[in-house]
Amino acid sequence: MVLEESAVITEELITFLEGTELGTNGAKYTHLDIRERILETDHPISFSLKRNQGIIANVTFCVRDFALYVRYFAFHPRFQSGSKIERKRNAHSEIEQQIEGVFKKLGDQRGMPFYAYIDADNSRSQHMSKRFGFSPYTGIISRTFSRLYPQKMSGVSFSSDWESIAERVKKDYGDYDGYFDTHIQNSPFVVLKNGDGEVEAYAKFNLVQWRIHSLPGPYGSLLVKVLPYIPLLRRLIKPKSHYFLCPDIISHGINTRKLQQLFSAALALYKVNSIIWFVDPNARVYQGVKDNLNWGILDRIIGTKNVNVVVRNAKGTYSAEKPFFVSSFDLI
Repeated sequence: MVLEESAVITEELITFLEGTELGTNGAKYTHLDIRERILETDHPISFSLKRNQGIIANVTFCVRDFALYVRYFAFHPRFQSGSKIERKRNAHSEIEQQIEGVFKKLGDQRGMPFYAYIDADNSRSQHMSKRFGFSPYTGIISRTFSRLYPQKMSGVSFSSDWESIAERVKKDYGDYDGYFDTHIQNSPFVVLKNGDGEVEAYAKFNLVQWRIHSLPGPYGSLLVKVLPYIPLLRRLIKPKSHYFLCPDIISHGINTRKLQQLFSAALALYKVNSIIWFVDPNARVYQGVKDNLNWGILDRIIGTKNVNVVVRNAKGTYSAEKPFFVSSFDLI
């Protein structure tokens, strides 16, 4: 068994991650755009554990000013929790010892904490995070906005002008816990302008493509099989190749009408039918609209889902007065 370290994303690693199915008890899905997404990873350090010339496990970090983000943490299916091999292995397997060595080495070298996101329903990942010394820090949520027939709207358009919103973004998000702007500067942005050409609301979206194997909830696997045959709902979920948007940053002046206009028009601009918004529930941008926004059909089907933020070697504590900054790039 050999451990290889690299600051370069290799073709072998991309192929390995493309075959990884995510999730356990909740939603199960595969990233279909990982080949494009992984090349956008900021300051990666990747560690691949190989046996017989093939990758059996990988952990890839994003090195950020304030912490090391666990971007990818994947095992070959034979070594995933729940398999016969996994159940038989002891608590200190060679694979775990090697990966623990990676965390210790980087922690000592960088003097930084680690953090990661884990679906609250993903028991396998929750268990694994504890084995590697991670503990709960806070929680974020995901909420789904959908429209069957989104319409373009006068005043809402794409923009490539980061400078026109940069100061406002810093004002809106600069004091958030874990704020960084690496990905949010990348256009396009979606902006809502008034008659004088002033930006009243903005958002930065990522267009995402997943293969959905199961939706959250006790009937998630059944729903994936049934929804494509329901005339209206099949517009909203296409399990074999499902496109949707994820926002990184949003500003709407705590105005429900403006946010609804922005979201609806963004769906039309990107030609998709749904948005998944990952956000700290204590964030004012969410608190001000959560009960008044018309979220759409998928929200009633899927509901609000919880995602845990877990940390290792962290010294500080979470405060609701400083919401956690969520770059959706880290979750897709």
